Amino acid sequence: MQHNQQGWSEVAWQKHLPIYEKTQQLPFVQELITGKLNADSFMFYIEQDALYLQAFTKLLRTMAERIPEPKYQQYFRDFVEENMAAEQGLHDIYLERDLADIEPTETCQGFIEFNEELATLPIELAVAGMLPCFIVYQQLGIYIYDQHLREHNLYVDWIDMYAGIEHSESVRKLREVCDHYGDQALDFIRNQMNDYYEEGCLWDQRFWQSCYEQQ
Repeated sequence: MQHNQQGWSEVAWQKHLPIYEKTQQLPFVQELITGKLNADSFMFYIEQDALYLQAFTKLLRTMAERIPEPKYQQYFRDFVEENMAAEQGLHDIYLERDLADIEPTETCQGFIEFNEELATLPIELAVAGMLPCFIVYQQLGIYIYDQHLREHNLYVDWIDMYAGIEHSESVRKLREVCDHYGDQALDFIRNQMNDYYEEGCLWDQRFWQSCYEQQ
């Protein structure tokens, strides 16, 4: 059933925009923009994000096997091969320790467990919970690049790479998947999709903050 002219993903984005806007204003993001971020916090983020990336890649592979539509199966294979490889390359440049030597924070572990839960949920809820990791990542990259100060900013190379990762097509594809399921869903399923989308947004926010606090 078609609920309105806007797809589910756009409705969800607009409804939960205040969460994203708060994430934009987190100290980690703002100090990246100015170049004042503590180097230890930056490296802490790189390490924790690398751990998270492993778990998220596993979720993407699981979804490629679970989702029934062949076109969407290919979408998820593309996500693994293209986007995760690009992000892994980003970490390879900055990561100084072996992942086996890095312990996840309580927040990172909770985020990983959220993704493990998504892997077991009905497809509608799984894709809704995954969408923030795509769309928030994309929008933050654009925001940081547009706002950042280049002079005396130690993180210019990272900001350039972050913004330069081709992510728009992956966001479009996952939004298409979410709209396919969300626009046909009964209202109670759509409400559950919104709940998991919101939780995904909040986990993103908690993750950035925990890296800033290095805990």
